[in-house]
Amino acid sequence: MTIKTKLRLAFLLMIALFAVFGAVALHALRTVTGDVERLAGQVVPSIVLSNAINTATSDYRAAEMQHILSTDPAEMARLEREMDGLRAQIEALRKEYEPQVDTPREQERYQNFSRDFASYLASSERLVALSRQNVSQDAAAVIRETERLFAAFSDDLVALVAISKEEGDAAGREAVTVAAQGRTTLLAGLAALIGFALFCMWAVDALISRPVAGLTGTLTRVGTGDLAVTVGMTERADDIGQMARAAEATVTAVRGLAADLGRLVEAAQGGALSVRVDPAAHHGEYAALVAGLNDLIELLSKPLFELVGVMQLLAGGDLKGRMTGSYEGDLRALKANMNRSLDSLVSLLDELAAVAGRMADGDLTRSVGGSYQGEFAVLKGNVNRALEQLRGLVGEVAANTTQITAAATETAAAARQVAQESARQLTSLTAVAGAVTQTAQSVTDITGNAARGRDLAAGTAALAEDGRAKLATLSGAVERIAAGHGRIEQITGTITRIADKTHILSLNAGIEAARAGEQGTGFGIVAQQIGRLAEEAALAARDIDGIIAESARTVHEGVADAGEARLTIERIAEAARDSGVAIQAISAALAQQSAAVQELVGRLGELRTGSEGNAAAAEEISATMEELARMVHRARAQVDRFTLA
Repeated sequence: MTIKTKLRLAFLLMIALFAVFGAVALHALRTVTGDVERLAGQVVPSIVLSNAINTATSDYRAAEMQHILSTDPAEMARLEREMDGLRAQIEALRKEYEPQVDTPREQERYQNFSRDFASYLASSERLVALSRQNVSQDAAAVIRETERLFAAFSDDLVALVAISKEEGDAAGREAVTVAAQGRTTLLAGLAALIGFALFCMWAVDALISRPVAGLTGTLTRVGTGDLAVTVGMTERADDIGQMARAAEATVTAVRGLAADLGRLVEAAQGGALSVRVDPAAHHGEYAALVAGLNDLIELLSKPLFELVGVMQLLAGGDLKGRMTGSYEGDLRALKANMNRSLDSLVSLLDELAAVAGRMADGDLTRSVGGSYQGEFAVLKGNVNRALEQLRGLVGEVAANTTQITAAATETAAAARQVAQESARQLTSLTAVAGAVTQTAQSVTDITGNAARGRDLAAGTAALAEDGRAKLATLSGAVERIAAGHGRIEQITGTITRIADKTHILSLNAGIEAARAGEQGTGFGIVAQQIGRLAEEAALAARDIDGIIAESARTVHEGVADAGEARLTIERIAEAARDSGVAIQAISAALAQQSAAVQELVGRLGELRTGSEGNAAAAEEISATMEELARMVHRARAQVDRFTLA
């Protein structure tokens, strides 16, 4: 059985299992869908409508109660309109609900509701008529009579809701049961499919994938050049066996071809270009490939032998050797390029020899002028640039020698003048050194006086700082006294307010004592005494307040004067510090000046020594410049031998 037939049977069996699985799933889905449609189309609307009717009847009952309790005609008319609307709403809901009543239990309950509700509506009309006439007692009696009817049809509505819920629960349980059965069936079918799929995977892997992977690995190794492979499964009678036998034949042919090619390569690497391979040992394209390799080696050997002969002539100094054989394609291009390269090399060498001969004769005007390519053109450019730079260098040397001669002459004269000026400077420096020494002694004396002034300024600043600190302490004490006066003023104000309040209390106590008559006489006397004491306390508080106010003004003036005195002393201290800083700066500057003068004395000594050396060096420079002028004259004579233009 072929692989194609096996795969077809496996796929047919899998399709059959999928068909059965789909049929079972569709049956379960249709059952669940029917139950859901029943819930959505009958059970849920029945529950909603019965609840709506129950709510509307309760609202109608509440409107009746409000109508009885109301005595306003407008309010009664509004409630009657509301009741009419509720009756119309209930009627519409009943018409929508009646088609949903299909079971005997529901029909029985609904008939009971319809009978009781009709009786209730008849009594309601009578109740409204009595309430409109404000016969509240008769209307209340009707309310009590209809209480039983209202409770009865309300129970019927609640029962209808319960029946609808039971039907919904039953439909839901049925749907759950069907869904569970369908889920079990689906799981079983899915398990069967998974098992069959795993079996098919194992069979494909064992019978097809692993054998094909083995053959693929073998051919891959052959493709990468690994011919030491063994092809198995050649004994199988199916497609895999045929593929294995074909792979083994391919590997054998490639091994033979690789062995012959290896012999050719080894012979070529060893320099034996006459070795050939027998094409009869191979078949088909392999034989044609071997014959083509033999022809290729033959074709490549001929120009190589001729090229070797030309290179031997070139190595012996014979530049006339050329390739003369007849070739095609790239070999003909090789021949042409080789001959052109030799021609270009010979032409370039001839020009270089001519240019070198002219340079030996002192003629720098000749350059390489032929047309060349590649490295020959680079060599030509480099030689011409070298000649151009040499011409420029020789020209610059010629021009510079003239300038150097004149400069050397002028330098010698200047050196003599420098020697004379150095002698005069030496005399002046000796006089300056004596003056600077006297200046250094004067600066030292001034520095000592500045140090004593600095000490006096520091003492003054310290005394001023001590006075400022004591004034600051005095100012703080005066400020604390001022703050204490403020607190005393607050306490005095509090005492004044307490005295005022006490006086008011004494007046109130006197009034109350007068009202009490003889029993309040003693209390009135006490109240008068308290009032007099309150007045005296208020007067004393006001006197104290005046005294404290005067004392506070005096204290504030003292604070202001102390502050001004402290500011004045701070300015004195600041001036003393500034004076001390200035004197310190002067002292430091004088110290630096003294050091600078001492250094200047040392520098003058060095300058005197340098002036003596400069005079001697100027004499040496003069002699050296005269010798340099003679050398430049000799160099100019050598440069004049070259022809630059």
